[in-house]
Amino acid sequence: MKYPAHIYAQALVEVLGGPDAERNKERIAENFIALIRKNGDEMHLRKILEEASRMSRGRSGLRKVVVDSARALTEAQRKEVGRLLRKEDVVVERIDPSLVAGIKVTVNEELQFDGSLAKKLNAVLGI
Repeated sequence: MKYPAHIYAQALVEVLGGPDAERNKERIAENFIALIRKNGDEMHLRKILEEASRMSRGRSGLRKVVVDSARALTEAQRKEVGRLLRKEDVVVERIDPSLVAGIKVTVNEELQFDGSLAKKLNAVLGI
């Protein structure tokens, strides 16, 4: 990788935050992809874009909230989790069968709450 992902991401976020960005989004995207290709870093594009998204959310105060559960959340569970969220939060629900039961809530890639059965069993068993 010619430059670390965070350097590419920072450059993209800064350009997209510029005064003419709204009018030139397509051209900015084309130029950015051309730069990535020129440097031979296409295989890292996903990581770069995830980092840019994280940086952009941080600057704007938005949060990415990931809710992992063993099964799809019911409406009642969504309401309960929703009470902890802000209106502008980006919420991602994921099913993780390894949890067996319970949920995990991660905000901006940092675990905030682990109410999974696995954690409770590990605590009881001392693992």
